[in-house]
Amino acid sequence: MSILVTGGAGYIGSHTVVELLNRDEDIVIVDNFVNSKPEVLDKIRKITGKDFKFYEVDILDEENLEKVFIENNIESVIHFAGLKAVGESVEKPIEYYHNNITGTLVLLKLMKKYNCKKIVFSSSATVYGDPKVIPITEDCEVGGTTNPYGTTKLFIERILQDVYVADNNFSIALLRYFNPIGAHES
Repeated sequence: MSILVTGGAGYIGSHTVVELLNRDEDIVIVDNFVNSKPEVLDKIRKITGKDFKFYEVDILDEENLEKVFIENNIESVIHFAGLKAVGESVEKPIEYYHNNITGTLVLLKLMKKYNCKKIVFSSSATVYGDPKVIPITEDCEVGGTTNPYGTTKLFIERILQDVYVADNNFSIALLRYFNPIGAHES
């Protein structure tokens, strides 16, 4: 049984992959290198001393993403893949909505087809919009997003909630965080 990490060569994805490999998890990474670089994969191998399967696939590419599910026994997904620049999302809203939402729908379609019902979604604290109280807690109201990037995250959260209502055998976790910073101790 493998964990599929979409966007696993990106900043948060690569740090997550290192932790998973250090726990001896069997992982499969999917990344198209839009927000990452291929050399990150070698750095992950060097840091952990472990190898993993990698597919250079865009999550919008249903045919090639399905090959990942066919060739691997995927039991769960950690979904980091997506366009992520707030400013750019204001300039290119169509691209952000298409990539982030449609890509997630393709992923969920394949998860359903291959009976993979565990997903951790990398959302964002942008789903809170302009918060009414500080500090923001999980109980704060979501919505009122201020940019297309944040809105894609909010919409995907809603899609995942609807997926759970339709099939409560799904196990779904939403990660909402602000700008991540830091580096691996290496």
